[in-house]
Amino acid sequence: MKRWRILFALFAAWVIPGSADAWDQLDSYDVQWTTPSRDSSGSMPIGNGDIGLNVWVEADGDLLFYVSKSDAWSGEGRLLKLGRVRVSLEPNPFAAGLPFRQTLRLREGRIEIAAGPEGRQVTLQVWVEAQRPVVHVEADGQEPFVMQTKLEGWRRGCEKMGLAPSGNCENLGKSVVAKVPVPIFSQPRPEPRTLSGGELGSAYGMTSSPDPVVVEADTVLPAEGNRLVWFHRNTQSCYPVTLQVQALGALIDRFPDPLLHRTFGGCLHGEGLVAGDDTTLRSSQPAARQQVALVALTAQAATIPDWVDQLNDVVRSASTVELEQARTEHRSWWSDFWNRSWIFAETPAVPGTSGAITANELPLRIGADSEGQNRFQGRMARASVLGRALSEAEVADLAGVGRGQPLGDVPGLVASWRFERAADGVIPNSAGESFPAKIVGAVRAGEDAEESAFEFAGGYVQIEHDPQLTLTEGLTLEAWIAPAKLSGGGARIIDKSKAATANGYLLDTHPGNSLRSIVQAGTLLHEANLAPGQWVHVAATFDPQTDRQCLYVQGRLAAVRGEDSAEAETPLSPLTQGYILQRFINACGGRGAYPIKFNGSIFTVDAQEGDQRYDADYRRWGGCYWFQNTRLPYWSMLSAGDFDLLQPLFRMYADALPLGRERTRTYYGHDGVFFPETMYFWGTYNNDNYGWNRQGKPDGLTDNRYIRYYWDSGLELLAMMLDYVALTQDEAFVRETLLPLAHEILTFYQQHYPQRDAGGKIVFEPSQALETWHDATNPLPVVAGLRYVIERLLADVPPDQAGEARAAWERLAGLLPELPMQEEAGRRRILPAQRFAQLANSENPELYAVFPFRLFTLGQPDLEIGRATFEARRVKRTGGWTQDPIQAALLGLTDTAAAYTYKNFSTKHAGSRFPAFWGPNFDWIPDQDHGGVAMIALQRMLLQCDGDRILLLPAWPPQWNVDFRLHAPQQTTVHAIWRDGRLQQLDVQPERRRRDVIGPPACPGAEE
Repeated sequence: MKRWRILFALFAAWVIPGSADAWDQLDSYDVQWTTPSRDSSGSMPIGNGDIGLNVWVEADGDLLFYVSKSDAWSGEGRLLKLGRVRVSLEPNPFAAGLPFRQTLRLREGRIEIAAGPEGRQVTLQVWVEAQRPVVHVEADGQEPFVMQTKLEGWRRGCEKMGLAPSGNCENLGKSVVAKVPVPIFSQPRPEPRTLSGGELGSAYGMTSSPDPVVVEADTVLPAEGNRLVWFHRNTQSCYPVTLQVQALGALIDRFPDPLLHRTFGGCLHGEGLVAGDDTTLRSSQPAARQQVALVALTAQAATIPDWVDQLNDVVRSASTVELEQARTEHRSWWSDFWNRSWIFAETPAVPGTSGAITANELPLRIGADSEGQNRFQGRMARASVLGRALSEAEVADLAGVGRGQPLGDVPGLVASWRFERAADGVIPNSAGESFPAKIVGAVRAGEDAEESAFEFAGGYVQIEHDPQLTLTEGLTLEAWIAPAKLSGGGARIIDKSKAATANGYLLDTHPGNSLRSIVQAGTLLHEANLAPGQWVHVAATFDPQTDRQCLYVQGRLAAVRGEDSAEAETPLSPLTQGYILQRFINACGGRGAYPIKFNGSIFTVDAQEGDQRYDADYRRWGGCYWFQNTRLPYWSMLSAGDFDLLQPLFRMYADALPLGRERTRTYYGHDGVFFPETMYFWGTYNNDNYGWNRQGKPDGLTDNRYIRYYWDSGLELLAMMLDYVALTQDEAFVRETLLPLAHEILTFYQQHYPQRDAGGKIVFEPSQALETWHDATNPLPVVAGLRYVIERLLADVPPDQAGEARAAWERLAGLLPELPMQEEAGRRRILPAQRFAQLANSENPELYAVFPFRLFTLGQPDLEIGRATFEARRVKRTGGWTQDPIQAALLGLTDTAAAYTYKNFSTKHAGSRFPAFWGPNFDWIPDQDHGGVAMIALQRMLLQCDGDRILLLPAWPPQWNVDFRLHAPQQTTVHAIWRDGRLQQLDVQPERRRRDVIGPPACPGAEE
């Protein structure tokens, strides 16, 4: 360690602050499309942190965008869109066959669209002001054109409004901004639409309500001059019934309803535009420049006129800022954002692998994975592997071959097994004498003697490894299957990969009856909704030369990966691209009044679940916040220096503190606060989890066992806040937010568990270990969380700030039991709890002692305990909210962390065009947990902090090059460039912190 500090001192003579080519590197990751999109699934996100747009251009059509806002909560607690806007140009530059280019300009936070024939091209700019609630659409053409802007709604029953006498227009100057007319109802409000079926899940929390769950209609005002105005207003609210069901009805007067009369909408206006009708603005005459602006507002107004007056004020205020001034401020915000931190990695291959398809010596299995799990249920008639990527026409030809027929002489065919006969438990290869397939378990001929198919009823088929089955030059996997209704994990069709990795290749039905292919280069999914019992031909192809990965159903292309990346001039690192774009999405949706929704943020679009189609207001799991999921985007904001984005999360829990205090007294008769795992933004339980029928049940006891005693969120929130304080040195935050929350949360644990063991230690029972072990004593997340938080409070909060709380922390620390441990074969490892039973989910609670509570990580004396625990973990995987990549990085397991992180950033939603729209995984699209986990893991591979120590490149593959700038405690930034196996540049600010840097052991002369 000492030699490293001397070595780093030598760098001071020649390193320079900042990265000279950081902007060029960022620009290379702009997302560019050269063809229009099919529908909203081909949209690009843009936003200012509170207002978000999904922007796309329809082929031979128009520019469209959805408008979202972080505080647009309906009366049922759903987060709704504000609306959809369609922009049409005449003549149409988006007509079929004309040049087209849509580019997300990351550096400036804008979308640029250039289209049309030479000499008549039109360029559009779409952006959302970083400092004001204003959306701009600017169009500049080489020749005059006409622009039409239309407001489109889907919350039907929009009633017309008459005008009160005071509704005269008032010229406010710029763009002839008019005062919005004050509305009066000219007819009864329409009946709200009742949610039902699968769509009801988007109101999770109210799905079992005894009353109908509804979506109310939007209101459109009569057009006035160059302005359109619309809004959604909650005339009913689930808040009162929520408090009443949860035995908190007495608090309604003390804690006002946050939903009733919440009104959200906006105003569309533009100079040179006139209203065609109440939802349409059109150019008054052709011009070479046209523009329209949208001003959005959410307010809990007592009356509609009150909301209209507030909208007038916002429009008036925005109109006083010249467009170029607003543009300058906007660019300045994004410039500052990108300069806070960055990661630019060059990742040619995952450590331990080579090429886009990894070779291995595993057997090939049909109907199961390498560990004999994920077994196929249903019938199969044929399965084949080919050593090249077939064209679309060739795959169509394969599908045309009857399911009981041999493929014949297909170039590249390696093997094909027809499930029509078996001799001594072996199915022959119909394409040659090699590769016999051995039946393992329950695989048998179907009951229909005339049908050439085998029934897979719990068994699988295995073909021993042969070098010809490696398929590293390209592949096609095809099969005729009739699957049963499969579980959420899906089932393997053809698999030659190591389970839970991308080592090899596979084709399966994950999730459920969908379709997925995996190779080292990436994962491709398609929500195929394969009908149980119905025959279907499925195929997967991958070409390493073009990085094009495809899935086919019935011979037709169903999903493709690589069609847009092929347009890039230089290969892009999936790690860098994923990191940059996920951080961009965080910024676009993370500065509003409420935290980022893990299940889609504010970028949901039209949805399909099974054979049902839903509007863009739909999201799985609804509007409540699961802390287990909500937290993951936020941990990455610490090292990135995105401290402003953390504030909505901290604010939501601080605001929920008073109600939480009263809830504890009501339910348990003592002091302190706990936060439910599934929580409305105002702090109460999700009703469906709490339970609607309370007959014979004590107050506070939830029906849902998954979250009954799951109160750990407060501890992890404190851990995150302690990291925030360490990084920012924000004393006011300590005084006003951290200490009040710490007092209430720790008081709850001390008073809620009065039982003591023989040694005088607290017995945490009844309790549970996350959602996984429903019956536990002294669960690891609780004990480790308390130990970690109290140690950090005592170490990080100065005694003069802590005051009397310090003695209380010390007393509680002395009452904590030991962490649950077990020793096997001379190796100690952590257990999920001292006692645990009733397995119900797939988390690894014991590894919470690695992350988020960093007790067994690099730099800690008991690192090997952490590693042994990770090695023995019950569930090994990545994707969605799974934390394995983060924990591997914190344990210094470089290859595992790199492989998992690479896989996360290479696995997007197959039905979405934008490269960082992940999911749905366990949640929805875009899945903010999936990208958040990968961001955290990538940061921890590069930088970890332990007290004053800064661990540089602690889990970084030495063959990967990287240029990064990240934040560390004590208002420190670390900028380093690692290239060709050596540290080529290091800048630490302030310079006094350079002595605390401990370098990578891969460097010559380094010490750990």
